Amino acid sequence: MPNTLTELSLKELPALLLAFASAAFIAWYSIPIIVRVDLIRHLTDPPGPRKIHKKEIPTLGGIGIYGGFAIGFLLAINGHMQGVTYFTVATIILFFVGIKDDLVILDSRKKLIAQVLAVLIMICFTDIRLTSFHGFLGINAIPSWLTYVTTIFVVVVIINSMNLIDGIDGMAASTGIIASVTFGIWFWMSGDIGYSIMAAALTGALLAFLWFNLSKGKNKIFMGDTGSLVIGFIIAVMTIHFNEANKGMNIYHDLKSSPAISIGILIVPLFDTLRVFTLRILLGRNPFTADNRHIHHIMLRAGYSHRRSAFFISLAHIFIITLAFLLDHIGIIWLTLVLLLLSTALTGLVYILINKNFTRGNIILNKEESNIILKLSFFYRKVSKRPRTPVSDTEL
Repeated sequence: MPNTLTELSLKELPALLLAFASAAFIAWYSIPIIVRVDLIRHLTDPPGPRKIHKKEIPTLGGIGIYGGFAIGFLLAINGHMQGVTYFTVATIILFFVGIKDDLVILDSRKKLIAQVLAVLIMICFTDIRLTSFHGFLGINAIPSWLTYVTTIFVVVVIINSMNLIDGIDGMAASTGIIASVTFGIWFWMSGDIGYSIMAAALTGALLAFLWFNLSKGKNKIFMGDTGSLVIGFIIAVMTIHFNEANKGMNIYHDLKSSPAISIGILIVPLFDTLRVFTLRILLGRNPFTADNRHIHHIMLRAGYSHRRSAFFISLAHIFIITLAFLLDHIGIIWLTLVLLLLSTALTGLVYILINKNFTRGNIILNKEESNIILKLSFFYRKVSKRPRTPVSDTEL
């Protein structure tokens, strides 16, 4: 079996390289052009109360990302994957919804309807769907109606969690790259050439975009919803296939806790969304009301720059993914608990650093923020309660 997989992988290596290289080139070539058009047409994201940037930035980088991905994927995928047409149609729907939202701000309900429509196209016309709970709570195969519900829920959660973490330079792109590379390596080692090509195309497009997103020059750009919606959907598709491939079939390695490992691969967007929603509910607020409490915001409050914040979050992300694969044998429930507790502990370290800056007078927090910091830091060590003059309208 291993020799067969190795021979297959080496034989199809040119297709993988073609997907990666062409996606990266198209994104790299098109983004400066998109920036110029954005600036001429004033299609930029202006500064605002909840925004971190201080000047107008072009915000249609998702066009370059999707253009690169689509060309790289379609050039190399021929004969390696079924349902390509329907998958492409679903991504095109989200692509145009993202463009409209970036240009005129689309109602959240309409975005949700578009997401559900894209998932339904995928479920009805391809084999991309969740059909098993992998023994979680004693459940394996699930009925057809639950397949629809579960798949729609999982895809919508992943899409929107990816959208929510797109708050600082490099955050969403680096998260997407780490997830794509992880899935891609596993698909490649399993002999699943089609999905490894999908991962390679997305990785190439995101790497090219990341170069411009992290730059401070004239071609700096944001991906916008055009990028985050499509990226979230593609990663969600890979997540579903990753779990479906681990149902006990004869593959490279049958993971026993693939749902929990999926959570580890997507831990940054999923845990951050869970944490932020929980905080909003505890504060008596609508969990869907936007604020500045995401992990990238608190990293900035702790004194890190955009690049350093994205870098350290990425390191933690890689560490958690590695741990998830190493602890595959402990089971879905226990592995999920370990990942959530570890993520909580790492987040707590950031809160401790913020508290240090607060007690030293380096930063000023309002009353609500200081209370949150004191309560969260209490679980890690005794914190100083020296008072500071509160100011309003500063979100953590």
